[in-house]
Amino acid sequence: MTVDTPGYDPSGPVPRYPRKAHRKSRTGCATCKSRKVKCDERHPACLNCITHGVKCPFLTVKQSTSASTRPSGGTRVAKPRSPTYISPISPTTSAPLSVPSTTPPPASAPEQDDLPLLELELLHNFTTQTYSTLAADAGVCDFWRVNVVQIGLQCDYIMRAILAISALHLAYHRPSRRDFWTAQGIVFHQRAARSAVRFIAPSGVHNLDDAVNLFVFSMLTIYFALASPRHSLADGSFFIGGASSPSLPDWTFLLNGAKSFSHILGSQGHDTVLAPFLAYGHVRYHAARDTPRPSTSLSGVAALRERILAASPAPSQDVLATYAHALDELELALVARQSEEMPRDVLDAMLWLWEVSDSLVPLLKSGTGEGGSPSGKPAQEAVAIFAHFSILLRHHESHWWLQGWAEHLISQAWEILDEEHRSWIEWPMREIGWTPPGARES
Repeated sequence: MTVDTPGYDPSGPVPRYPRKAHRKSRTGCATCKSRKVKCDERHPACLNCITHGVKCPFLTVKQSTSASTRPSGGTRVAKPRSPTYISPISPTTSAPLSVPSTTPPPASAPEQDDLPLLELELLHNFTTQTYSTLAADAGVCDFWRVNVVQIGLQCDYIMRAILAISALHLAYHRPSRRDFWTAQGIVFHQRAARSAVRFIAPSGVHNLDDAVNLFVFSMLTIYFALASPRHSLADGSFFIGGASSPSLPDWTFLLNGAKSFSHILGSQGHDTVLAPFLAYGHVRYHAARDTPRPSTSLSGVAALRERILAASPAPSQDVLATYAHALDELELALVARQSEEMPRDVLDAMLWLWEVSDSLVPLLKSGTGEGGSPSGKPAQEAVAIFAHFSILLRHHESHWWLQGWAEHLISQAWEILDEEHRSWIEWPMREIGWTPPGARES
């Protein structure tokens, strides 16, 4: 009613409006009841208790599924309500002001493990940096970044080998923490090797998936061995100068293992995740053979061939065939290296080692003596041929994992060869610019 309302008399009595009925709460908390204030009944603590910083022993009433029971006489008898107290919260706890979910949380949630930040950093480094240094072809680089990492997510020793290579990559680029990253890489690869060997049965590998995984692991292990630091450890494995006596590095013999797994795969390998890698290797292999050969043999290779044929005592016919094949393949690789029509790729150097891994490489450990029996020491002719491999490695030393290998191979060959056969490696020594330590002092 306002002053404009007809019949309104401002001098009359003040009208009384009926008071709005208030419905008492029977489910408020005990603290609000004792203070005789209205409780907003919020769970798990009411706003009044939160505001005044006191504990809220919230009182709830459990309703029965049946509000009442009817005895046989038909009289309605109320079922007593039994109050239940909810555990109070600390006054400093920020209690939510909304009704919680009706689904209660578990009594005790298990603690989460810490994130494996070391492994995550290594995987991130591999997929953003390391992968692009493992090959010259973009498609092969993507194979390492995508395909191999996907395999690693299903195969523990593949993933550990990936992390091991990434750790050595960080050791190379972060010299201030080189020892730390190197140690991490060694541990990852040792654990990977122990896991991988369990899948190699005495009778061989017959499962296609295992053959794929072991082939990838063999290739990763070669990268790991090449990238390993240039100092020796107690066992000498994979490290330059690791053996107590002059010898060629262990990775020299690793390709033979990878080649055996590729034989198990056969043509089925091109139907697996390895298809991009195998296809590119096939292209490079035939590209080198399609490159026009020079009209005359390379002078260094020709001179070495003549010396082997004139050697006394003459090797057996089988060994001579091995040497001839190794020299033919070496000449192909060296010609391809000089070709301007075919882009150079580090894979070309490894293809030579792949091609001779099951014929020439075994002779680097034990040659043949009289009657064709093993001599127990490297064949001098085989070591001289292998020393020419350093020319191919020198050309690709822009790769961080190949740096230093050309000079190391030629120096190890020099130590193994006797005085007569040292003159057989003068050409590769000149090509890479290496001179024996005694010659440098004089």
